[in-house]
Amino acid sequence: MRVLLIDDEKLALDMLESLLNKIDGIEIVGKYQNPESALQNIKEKQVDVIFLDINMGSTHGIKFAEKITAVLDNIEIIFVTAYPQFALDAFEVDAMDYLLKPVNFNRLNKAILKARKRIEMYKLKSISTVQSRESLHAYTMSKFRLIDFQHNPVKWRTKKVKELFIYLWHNKDQPVHKAKIIEELWPNMDAGKAMVLLHTTIYQLRKTLKETGIEKPVTLLNDQYVLSFPITSDVQELLELVASDAVISENVERVLELYTGDYLEEDGYSWAIQQQMTLRESLISYLDHFITDSIHNQKNDHLVEASLEKLLQLDTYNETYMFKLMNYYGKLNNFPKLQSLYGEIKNIFKVDLGIEVPSKLEGLYNNYFDRLKPLNS
Repeated sequence: MRVLLIDDEKLALDMLESLLNKIDGIEIVGKYQNPESALQNIKEKQVDVIFLDINMGSTHGIKFAEKITAVLDNIEIIFVTAYPQFALDAFEVDAMDYLLKPVNFNRLNKAILKARKRIEMYKLKSISTVQSRESLHAYTMSKFRLIDFQHNPVKWRTKKVKELFIYLWHNKDQPVHKAKIIEELWPNMDAGKAMVLLHTTIYQLRKTLKETGIEKPVTLLNDQYVLSFPITSDVQELLELVASDAVISENVERVLELYTGDYLEEDGYSWAIQQQMTLRESLISYLDHFITDSIHNQKNDHLVEASLEKLLQLDTYNETYMFKLMNYYGKLNNFPKLQSLYGEIKNIFKVDLGIEVPSKLEGLYNNYFDRLKPLNS
């Protein structure tokens, strides 16, 4: 394992070097007090692991780590700090990703063992990624899930790492400025601390995606971030279907299957609300078109019913959808479903809203009740 050390204190460098020399298989290929000098030599030294001090005068370790990973992703970084609470609270890094000064040999050895395992895992993932032509796939309707090349769900290190990934992906391959990301993800935080957390989260996001086999997953250019690899998604398929002029039964079945809930509904991101509402409105328009056409042509009975139920599910208090579904059951002479639906409607108005059922709905039900009740007695 080829190791490089960066710390602005020479004594700290020498002590860490001495400890590392006691571990088999470690080759120290560089020691630097100047971070920028280290950055210039990283590529040519073919480094596997960097030990990086978090506090180096004017250079912030987390921000500098981002510079390193922008140059070369195939590096495992182990942070070193004299301030444990600072590391835990401000950086939220994996417990094996940082060491406390003075460095304990046993703790160092554990970090090296973990680094070895990660490096080996990255190599295996890289091989499988090259062999695979598939993309990662995102499920976004109701609750977000990302599926990797091996068809396993990606596990996120923190909630913010997950949100940052979704936010970058949500912006559809458009670079997003650091200031905009902070405004959306850390709106009420001190600017300095928010910037540190952004750099930390970007670093962790790169690590998470690298573990799936993706090299250089996030690109930084002119203080703007963008995801640099393809992702397929259910929402992409859904948008293509509802935008299509072919409102046919096969497409409607797929739309109903895909729309398990609103876009990122359970994740609750305020920045996703506009897209959520736009997609919902597109779905409603699409299903309305299908329902109107199908009833007019007297076809697709089961899909009309499913579409009406979906519309009422999306907008529980919409009287128009209530009326259409009641009328649909009535015309099919399906009194049990009509009676069950009307019971739900009464509960919505009388219990939830504390008002009487609108006369239009009550009249429609009574009309069908008088005609159909004898048939079902």
